[in-house]
Amino acid sequence: MRYRRVFFLILFSGVNGTLVLAQSSDAFPVGARSWGMANAVVAQSDRYALVNNIAGIATESEASVFSSYHSYYGFEGVNTLAFGAVMPLREELAAGFSVQRFGDKIYNELSFGLGLAHRINRISLGLKASYRQIAVNASSLSLSKKALVVEMGGIAQLSSTVFLGAHIYNLAQGSFSGEGSENLPTVIKTGLTYIPTKSLRLSTELVKNTDFPASIRAGLEYGVIPRLSFRTGIASQPYSNHFGLGFAGNSLAVDYAASSHPQLGWSHHVSLAYVWKKNEEEEKE
Repeated sequence: MRYRRVFFLILFSGVNGTLVLAQSSDAFPVGARSWGMANAVVAQSDRYALVNNIAGIATESEASVFSSYHSYYGFEGVNTLAFGAVMPLREELAAGFSVQRFGDKIYNELSFGLGLAHRINRISLGLKASYRQIAVNASSLSLSKKALVVEMGGIAQLSSTVFLGAHIYNLAQGSFSGEGSENLPTVIKTGLTYIPTKSLRLSTELVKNTDFPASIRAGLEYGVIPRLSFRTGIASQPYSNHFGLGFAGNSLAVDYAASSHPQLGWSHHVSLAYVWKKNEEEEKE
């Protein structure tokens, strides 16, 4: 099994040693809700925006913590584990902290991030700084690379039902230091979210990673019954299908998603979130 895992890592690594998840050109896509909608969530505001577009946490009125687990294509050691916390500081101002780890003892990527977002009138803006590390510990190769990454995002409310989002990862065009130093890719995303009713959400997104062709994504979320949502989506480069379900209770939210790759097969995504401080208006209801 170890040789199979090493072969997978070599297959999806560039000559510079940086792993490329073939399903997505994002640095660390997180959240089963996001994966259920093909990660077309740049214009979406929720707790997982802490990782996907920092501007989206500005309107969070509840303090919450979340964890997310992503297993890719059935390969041992090819997974992402993430934790995060979002804390409203005052009305339409929030901060968040995230931790993500991809891989195993042989190859792993680690990221710690701290972000802040603020909404002014109809525009939310956010800024986040992350410490990122890549480590390889194989019998014939051992190296470690580190980088500081700055990202910035914005979400504009164009009307009561339409939102425009944009996000740039690696705004300062930082690079890794240490053994085998290299430039980090810059990832730019922009997209729209349309919410015609409380139970229906439609999203589309264009993503360009400086190392890969542009990708187009589209996602849908439908509230089947109160507290239960169904999600689906598609993405290009490579083509992938996405499906998901979500349950949102008073203090606990659980999400699951599955996504398929034409050559590698299925991936599975699970997220759990807990709200430890309900906003006052909901408590009164």
